[in-house]
Amino acid sequence: MKFSTLSSFAVSILLASGLASCGLDKSVTGPEPTRFLKSTGVDTTLKVERLPFQHAWRDPKMEIAKYKYIVVRPVTTAFLQTDEWEQSKSAFVPDKRTYNRRVAALVKYWNKSLNKAFSSPVCVFYKTTDTSRPGTLILEVALTEVRFDPTATKTVTNPVTTGNVSNVITGLPICAFEARVKDAATGKVVSTVSDRRAPEIKVLDQDKKTSAAPNEQICGEWSQQLMESSNIDLFPKVKRSWFSIF
Repeated sequence: MKFSTLSSFAVSILLASGLASCGLDKSVTGPEPTRFLKSTGVDTTLKVERLPFQHAWRDPKMEIAKYKYIVVRPVTTAFLQTDEWEQSKSAFVPDKRTYNRRVAALVKYWNKSLNKAFSSPVCVFYKTTDTSRPGTLILEVALTEVRFDPTATKTVTNPVTTGNVSNVITGLPICAFEARVKDAATGKVVSTVSDRRAPEIKVLDQDKKTSAAPNEQICGEWSQQLMESSNIDLFPKVKRSWFSIF
């Protein structure tokens, strides 16, 4: 690698690191709670230190050891802020109908991702569809905000190429979600989480691209983190990705 290339790559790393610690934190503020979480009566400003979500709460009286099974409900868009779809407007999202189709495709991906994560052998629960089993939890997830990147194609993430970080400053794709976990037998809410985030920053060679769409990347990471949240023995600290080098 030539010195000039190395220098520009180093500058990109420094700029990306600065954006990861400052720019993204300012751009991606906490999610505004919808009726999905408000109905639980939980204080949505609460956080759990070991978890990477902007809000997390678990009933201190919950006996996690008594639960063996989990039902993963399909992700709902009933609380989605579709009135803000124009923030995603681009050649790939020219109208609200197209926006809704892309949201539906994202939900399909996330459902698959959630089911895969909770089918992992490191998940502390056995995934089931039977809510009548004793010791069963129900995970309900709502996608509450989606903003697609108006500057990117369907298959490009939010890369920081060497010498160019302008696309990180504007047009950030964003997703927000809320989740609640209920005791299947009683219907009591025992845990809630919510988060709003942009995809992790990636430093790429000029000619390299990734294959995952940025909004899918966000939801895929949430799937893994939600599963890891229940396994404190294997995951004493559930990590959040901000920066990676390809």
